[in-house]
Amino acid sequence: MLVDVEKGVRLCLSETLLNLIWAPITDIKDIKMSGNWMWAAKCEGEGARLVSAVDSLCDALRDVGCAIDGGKDSLSMAVKVNEEVVKAPGTLVLSAYVTCPDITKKVTPNLKTSKNLSDADSVIILINFTDSKSINLGGTAFAQVYRQIGDEIDDVTDFQEFVNRFNKIQKLIENRKILAGHDISDGGMIVGLLEMAFAGNCGISANFEGQQVEELFSEAPAVLIEVEKSDEAEILSIFGKAAKTIGNTHKNFGPDGIIKIALNGELVLQEKLVELREIWEELGDQLGKYQTNELCLEQAKMVRETTKQIGYKCGFDFEYEVDFINDQTYFENAPRIAIIREEGSNGDREMASAFTLAGFQTFDVTMSDLSSGHTLSQYQGVAFVGGFSYADVLGSAKGWAAGIQFNEKIREQFQLFLARENTFSFGVCNGCQLMALLGWIGMESDEVDVFLEENKCERFESSFGPVKISENNKSIMLQNMEHSILGLWSSHGEGRFTYSSPNILRKLEENGQICVRFVDGDGKSAKDYGNNQKHLPYPMNPNGSESDVAAICSQNGRHLAMMPHSDRSFLSWQWPDYPFSNSNSSSNLSPWIKMFRNAYDWCKTH
Repeated sequence: MLVDVEKGVRLCLSETLLNLIWAPITDIKDIKMSGNWMWAAKCEGEGARLVSAVDSLCDALRDVGCAIDGGKDSLSMAVKVNEEVVKAPGTLVLSAYVTCPDITKKVTPNLKTSKNLSDADSVIILINFTDSKSINLGGTAFAQVYRQIGDEIDDVTDFQEFVNRFNKIQKLIENRKILAGHDISDGGMIVGLLEMAFAGNCGISANFEGQQVEELFSEAPAVLIEVEKSDEAEILSIFGKAAKTIGNTHKNFGPDGIIKIALNGELVLQEKLVELREIWEELGDQLGKYQTNELCLEQAKMVRETTKQIGYKCGFDFEYEVDFINDQTYFENAPRIAIIREEGSNGDREMASAFTLAGFQTFDVTMSDLSSGHTLSQYQGVAFVGGFSYADVLGSAKGWAAGIQFNEKIREQFQLFLARENTFSFGVCNGCQLMALLGWIGMESDEVDVFLEENKCERFESSFGPVKISENNKSIMLQNMEHSILGLWSSHGEGRFTYSSPNILRKLEENGQICVRFVDGDGKSAKDYGNNQKHLPYPMNPNGSESDVAAICSQNGRHLAMMPHSDRSFLSWQWPDYPFSNSNSSSNLSPWIKMFRNAYDWCKTH
């Protein structure tokens, strides 16, 4: 925008559209945008530049066929400091949205060479969205590295052809022909290519023929796609001169991965994947020092440098028909479960969805309902949901627990529910913290003996990683799922299991109450290595729980408290990189639905 506002807004629009391209949408003309202009409009010459920018954007939007339907402008972006006017560069921010009919067809940037159906390596294709022959590095990250702005920037001169190529990409996504995709923006083609390799944790080879080194850093609108070798010729023919193959993936991962880049046949870069990725991660690590325990940052670096692939394993059948979902008669006789929430809870919808798909009648029950006379006697199960009850200002779930323990009417409701032999409960995250404070898990003594403390990383942690379901665990919800290694979302700041005495953990293990553990890519917890290490490194163990504990149940197995979120992982598209095939089902269920179905089966027999 500092070089040329008319071209700048066209580039802004093109990147906005290419950021939406990786999920199937109804139509490019259905895209709506919020447009925010930030400009020192009252300064000399800036008003005229703003008019030129707006006119250019309107012309481009007209060619694309979509529109801006809102926004909030800031047109006084200037201030006087010691008689000198300091103004912000004129900026346009576009926020776009559109309907996505099928989220399961989304394309992510991480290379999928490990998922290929064929033995051949997949190929990477560059598709240009502008036909400019010149190489312009003005306004790019490359120029910024050299403390320059530049004189010329790229441009999109034909948005109708842009739309044509956009729609072709969409059709390939609809037909599941694209394994991975990434638009070219900050850093140019070479950075986009490396980011795909970093995310996929695999090696690549690329050869740029007939190009100059500057083209590797050009930020002209384009995309990189990974496709099966068998589809390469067809895709190249679809895009003609706009597309060319630039490289292929390797089936070597993590520390075995090698990045090879050649320019016109001459090798210009050959480095280990993990070494290049550490350069890319360096700024994030520096920022992390301000919010994360430094030992955990060192552990995360070690994990990045050594992990190859996650060895997910599912040793049970979890598919079943969910045609009962629209049968009202069915639900009239189905087991009833109360999805209990408090002020600040935010996990009730996903919890209700999981139990409904498992066959339960689900009911939204608030703590206010219980204080107003609603009883738990009509329910066979209760689920305590995740979130931040009372904003965690008293500590995680402590306000929620106090609302139960110090209200005689509500306390009696829960005591009666707990005493019934045909009831079960499940708590996730904030609900897990609550169950620990209530004494529903642990040794069932008069004193609470399991607590959830602050993560060892000293920050809120949100990540997806593998866990292993423990052998011989007592939980009724995890039966016949033992030894499986599955992925789960963790999302908490106080998730570290601690105990009133060192013997409690040993007794819980002996009793089969440790139900789930965090594991590494090889499916091992610290206990499996036998080297007196108390827990796996961060972020494999996101909170630092001793013995990598992720879930604990009661002595009778009917009450299960879990810190990571199976309620956010029970559908295949909720996983970042789903490893199992759902080819024979339209339900998109993941293996985690089994635990909810286990609860259903237990209720039907009790």
